[in-house]
Amino acid sequence: MENDDTQRQHLLVPRPDNELPEPDDLAHIFNEVGTQRLILRRLRVSDGPAMFAVHGDPATNRYNPAGPHPDLATSEEMLRQCRQHWQVYGFGYWAVALPQEENIIGFGGVEHLVWRHRDVLNLYYRFTPSAWGKGYATELARTAMALARGHLPPWPVIARTRVENIASIRTAERTGLLRRSDLDTEHVVFALGWASLDDH
Repeated sequence: MENDDTQRQHLLVPRPDNELPEPDDLAHIFNEVGTQRLILRRLRVSDGPAMFAVHGDPATNRYNPAGPHPDLATSEEMLRQCRQHWQVYGFGYWAVALPQEENIIGFGGVEHLVWRHRDVLNLYYRFTPSAWGKGYATELARTAMALARGHLPPWPVIARTRVENIASIRTAERTGLLRRSDLDTEHVVFALGWASLDDH
């Protein structure tokens, strides 16, 4: 299970301090979250190999034109950027594991970015193939949405994927995001909280 937002904002957007709670306060909420079946935890510096196992797998990049990560260094750089987001904002993408297990089965959550000149939360989920078909991505996405709505500014939430990626589309729909064809780029876009259907 994956969504295919390959154009992740690699340059960290300056933190809009007037809108956000303090990072330490958010970190207490987001650092580790338990769902019915999953442990969602803050990324660690040691997570590089697990990130490469997920993002370097051709199966998880079937709909990604850029293809899988070519090497561990690429995944380590993504990890560095994700951890920097955590440090600045106090929330970000989680590593996902099952209770009482060490192995990471996926990554996902929300990150802040500026898209179409707006502050938004980008919803992301990517799981190893052995975890597909079990509803884990939807469980993660719904948890991320609930925490975002409860503790973050009322920024729109977006999810971007490819039209062929039916599983990712279904996850976005089950999470409550609405199809927004007016916002499509090379991705199909789902959003919640975007102000107007006529607002491009």
